[in-house]
Amino acid sequence: MHLGNKALIPFSAALLASTALTAHAAEIHNVGEVTALIAEASTADAPAEQSVDGQGGDTDFPFISAMKPLATVGEVDAGTGKALTGYPDGHAAWLADEDTVRVAYQSESYATMSNETYGWEMESGVTFTGSHVHTIDYARAGLADFLGNDAAASTIVEGTGHLFDTVYNVFGDEVVPRSEGGAWGNQALPDGTVVDFSDKYTLKNGDFFFQSFCGAFYEKANKYGDGIGFADDVWLNAEEWNIQQMFTSKDAENTVTTLVDTNDTMGLASIVVDIANETAYTVPALGQTGYEKLLPINPGHPDYVVVVLAGYNHDLEPAPLKIYIGRKGLDADGEPLAADAPARDQFLARNGLLYGKIYGMALNNDAYADLGIEEIDLQAKMMDAYLTNPDAPNTFDVTFFPTSYQWGGWDKPVAVKDTEMTLWQKPEEQPEGFTFFVGDSKTEHPAVDPDTSKQRYIQNMTNEGALLAIDFEGLGAALGELDGALPESVPASAKRIVAAFDGALTLEVGDKGIKHGGDGTAATWEDGTARTDAPDGLQWIGTADANVLIVDEDSGNEYGERKYALEIDPETLDVTPANTGYFLAMAGGKQNPRAANEVSAYGGTFSKATSSEFSGTWNVSALLARKDDGSFYSIEELSGTGEQEVNFSVPVNEAMLIGVVQHKGESGGAVAEVEADQGGQLFMFSPDLPM
Repeated sequence: MHLGNKALIPFSAALLASTALTAHAAEIHNVGEVTALIAEASTADAPAEQSVDGQGGDTDFPFISAMKPLATVGEVDAGTGKALTGYPDGHAAWLADEDTVRVAYQSESYATMSNETYGWEMESGVTFTGSHVHTIDYARAGLADFLGNDAAASTIVEGTGHLFDTVYNVFGDEVVPRSEGGAWGNQALPDGTVVDFSDKYTLKNGDFFFQSFCGAFYEKANKYGDGIGFADDVWLNAEEWNIQQMFTSKDAENTVTTLVDTNDTMGLASIVVDIANETAYTVPALGQTGYEKLLPINPGHPDYVVVVLAGYNHDLEPAPLKIYIGRKGLDADGEPLAADAPARDQFLARNGLLYGKIYGMALNNDAYADLGIEEIDLQAKMMDAYLTNPDAPNTFDVTFFPTSYQWGGWDKPVAVKDTEMTLWQKPEEQPEGFTFFVGDSKTEHPAVDPDTSKQRYIQNMTNEGALLAIDFEGLGAALGELDGALPESVPASAKRIVAAFDGALTLEVGDKGIKHGGDGTAATWEDGTARTDAPDGLQWIGTADANVLIVDEDSGNEYGERKYALEIDPETLDVTPANTGYFLAMAGGKQNPRAANEVSAYGGTFSKATSSEFSGTWNVSALLARKDDGSFYSIEELSGTGEQEVNFSVPVNEAMLIGVVQHKGESGGAVAEVEADQGGQLFMFSPDLPM
């Protein structure tokens, strides 16, 4: 589908067919032609930084040696005319062939709750608006040299496309046009009935829509060793949050009519893409409540997979942190998969996605007081109370337990309200001697340890602003003692590595990071407190000389949203130096002088003064590193554990990373004309940290 999709109409033809895009059309660029950065090193304080449309601001970053745009929302494919949509969010990169790096990213879009993107047509003829999952192919040699020259990314772009062209729904059916009986879970009842949205939210550009694809993860086959981890190269993503407003209307007398309670629908899709076959499967075994991000971690055993399920619980609060453990090779009933099972089930079963359970973090009842929680209350956000308590210990033991719910198979669809969603808070569901450690479900990106021998991850605790590490050391051995069964419980150790109170984190800014308006620097958050606020994007980078967390905030900071780095000790996971990070970049903010002058990086696209958000980082060092003879590492050499091994051979300040920034303030002009929804940019950078 990548470079010759039948659904892609040349942009010149679209221009001729449209009465809206005439003599007053905005200047529309091809992918990679925009060379101005949205990211800024400091508030724009020079005339050229503040007032020239189509140019960037201050880009003299204190702890980044080079940064350049790779692609900008609203740019179009030079061959097909199809646009890159926004906001850009979850992203990754891999080798499409020995000479091509494929960058994939998904757009966080909400259809008629924001601005509908153009329709994305599948092989079946069904069209989806809302979120897209784009691919952009770059010449490998050109990308390796990209940060060392002044050339625009357009000079190395080989083409764009979409990651998949076939999609299956929560009922296990390939989605076809609605006129042919197609259904999508976010507006379907368990009996398959499709419920119309209210008039205000009726779709115009698609049969259905993908709701808010946020964080994503690319997982290589056998990433943790031969046969350990996923069996195929996959892309994991999920629809994010409850869309109740789309089924609600209000008349002139303010009488509210609700067409359906979304808790009665099939909820939100958890999706795993078979990359090789360009097919996306809804995976109800992973849950139907919506997630920020699905993140595989090392199971330590070839018969199992483990996936972190981060964020949200279909808006029902509070809830615990969750993981999924699945058993490979079994059908939904826990029996060996039949040899003649359909390709759908063959793929899902060999990747442990038909038979498994969702487990929630629980705390021994005797341990709550040790964390400063005197009353165990399932209606209270106990985790949040712990994270904000400066007197609480940083380390504690936890155990993950399942509820009584387990997905029963394609022939047993249930509404989201009848899944595990409501069970975390019920007294009768609490494990004996334990209580689920519930808190606010706004837990955005987790990050897996890049050391493939480890079984741990770090979770952004977004609501209060903290980072929590979870270590499942010994899980593989424990799974090996179960004779193929799913575990009754999973012990782990937890560590609060950044707490949620003033004084927990201050950023080194060099001589940059000046807040808009000039009142202080990004060393502290908007209000001057020394802490992290609403950490969202998170990636753990392992290099030859440092383990680094790249953190992105989503706090609505009027003086510029922050992206920063934390060095952590790989043995203790302590931030080092203590309570200290390194400011990398800032973006947006209502007080931004560039917005006051209505200028944009993608000229002509300014729309409003508002906040922005960086959202994730991906390490492409191994894809671009050269061996002593000057050649690149082959696909075979980078398979399995190979890519991470090469990443660990590259010093941190020689690492090459990709990131994205969501920038609603540049959603006009060309971005609006090509139906790309909200603005933003993909960029490449290399750190320059004092490590």
